[in-house]
Amino acid sequence: MSIGTDAKRLTPKFQTHMHLKLALDWTPNTLHAGILLADARGYYQDDNLNLEIINPADDNYKVTPAKKLAQKQVHLAIAPSESVISFNMRKNPAPLLAITANLQQDTSAIVALKDSEIERPAQMDGRRFASYNARFENDIVRQMVKNDGGKGELEITNPEMLSMWDNLVEKKADATWVFLPWEGVKAKYEHDNLQYHAFRMADYGVPYGYSPLIISHQDFINDENTALKIFLQATERGWRDVHDDPEKAAQVLHKQVDQPEFKNLDFIIDSLKMIQPALLTANGRWGFMEGQRWVNFIDWMISHQILKDEEGVPMNHGQIDSSMLYTNEFFK
Repeated sequence: MSIGTDAKRLTPKFQTHMHLKLALDWTPNTLHAGILLADARGYYQDDNLNLEIINPADDNYKVTPAKKLAQKQVHLAIAPSESVISFNMRKNPAPLLAITANLQQDTSAIVALKDSEIERPAQMDGRRFASYNARFENDIVRQMVKNDGGKGELEITNPEMLSMWDNLVEKKADATWVFLPWEGVKAKYEHDNLQYHAFRMADYGVPYGYSPLIISHQDFINDENTALKIFLQATERGWRDVHDDPEKAAQVLHKQVDQPEFKNLDFIIDSLKMIQPALLTANGRWGFMEGQRWVNFIDWMISHQILKDEEGVPMNHGQIDSSMLYTNEFFK
């Protein structure tokens, strides 16, 4: 399997009757491991489904996966809760829905190098935050700083998408938001065991939503329901393989995924082992989303005036029905 920028795909074992396009949120990494493994092991093809995986590097990250989905360029996309909320609250909303949560736990964190003298979020005041410029991102981080006793006064920088660690190492920024099972492991293997502090959202009063999610469009949920069910069944099978034997999964991905990071088997093993505890609910379910988690995150953003309409006016409680943003229908 090759999903590099040359956009090569697996050749199906036989002519498929169903075809879905999935837009990744990032160059292929272990947060996509269940999908990549299901593809490598032929789970989609076994069920007569051809899955085309779209690498965002193909257009140099110019169009977000959620926007590609809203424009119906793809049937599926990887995105956080914020993207679903954002597209549904526009004047001309796009009915994007989360159809599964890849992870049950938030594995992200705000990180700062240990030599930066930032030992807690409050100390980020007046410092440079390397931002992806995602919707709500900067305001969420500012509120996290305030929750820790700071003023939430950040200097926002917008470096290139794949250069966050480099910006911290080169002192061009002081903190950024990363996924610990990917960038955190990169700090060990690609940056000489770089030492950093990690500030998790939940530890500082932020009831963060789900990320990464697999999202779709209501029209596709209606019209491509069978294909989506097959996709999710095969994807769950891939993720359960990761959960049950991360080392074996890493070996397959190491051989099959044409991306530089996957050439280091130890790196992939460490990353998947870090992801493993976040994959299932307490009762062993994969993909299921808790409605209260959506409610808590939206209410928190409204309470802190982070959730605003397109004209910048803060939204009120009751203006967004969180039950319209996700569905568990594929897990009944």
